Amino acid sequence: MIPQVYRDVDILKSLGRIVDQHTKEFKEDFELDKKIILKMAQSPDENDRHLIWMCRPLGTHCFAERDVFLENTFENRGLYAYHSEKPNKNLLYALHLKWNDGDTVKGDIYTLDYTKEVERVSLLSCPVTQVTLYFANGKEVTVPYESFHDAIHELTPKHGAIDSFRYRPESETELGLILRRLHIKRDRQANVGDFEQHIESLQKSSVRNKLQRAKSEVNPSEPKPLKKKEPSL
Repeated sequence: MIPQVYRDVDILKSLGRIVDQHTKEFKEDFELDKKIILKMAQSPDENDRHLIWMCRPLGTHCFAERDVFLENTFENRGLYAYHSEKPNKNLLYALHLKWNDGDTVKGDIYTLDYTKEVERVSLLSCPVTQVTLYFANGKEVTVPYESFHDAIHELTPKHGAIDSFRYRPESETELGLILRRLHIKRDRQANVGDFEQHIESLQKSSVRNKLQRAKSEVNPSEPKPLKKKEPSL
C-alpha cells in the first residue's frame, strides 16, 4: 500500500466521514476522539499535535503519537491490542494538527499500514521513567512511573482532581529525534491523495462486505455430515 496524505483538510469532518463508512458499532467512541483532538490542537508543543487514529468496525481510538512510542503506556498497548485479529480490518491514520479555530481543526491526514506501524513501534519505543501529574489546584508533582497509580490515590485527597499527566521518557532527546525522523520520512514517502477517492474506496469496500454477508446468509455452507457411530459390541 502506497501511503497517502490528505493536506489541509477539516480533520473532524474528514474523520467523521471515515467513521460513517467503516465503523458499524460503538460510533460514539468518536465523540471522545473529538475532545482529544480539540484539546491537543491547542497545545504549543508540536509533538502534541501529532496523533495516531484507529478506525475499527467496532469503535475508534485516538492516541498521542508521542505516547504510542513510550513502552507499556496505555497508548503503546492500545496500538497492539488488535494486531492479532484475522482478518484485520483496522484502519490506521497519522494526524498532524496544524491550525484550529474553535471547533474547527485543519491539518494533514496520513494513511498508515497497521501491521507495519506496529512493527515500527515495537522497534523504536522508549522506556518511561517518570510521570508528571498536573492537579486542579495548579500543583505539579513528578513521580516514578512504576508507582504513579499509587501516587494518584495518595495525592488527590491533598491536591484535588488531576487535570492531566505526562509521561517522562528515559531520554526526551532520543524520543524527539525518533519522532522528527519519522515525520520527515512520512512526508517524503506519502503521495498527495484525493480524500474523496479515499471515501469512495471505503464505500466500495463496505458494499462488498455487505454483499458477502448477504450471500453467506442466503447460501450458508453445508455442515459436514456427522460420522456414523460404530455399534458397540
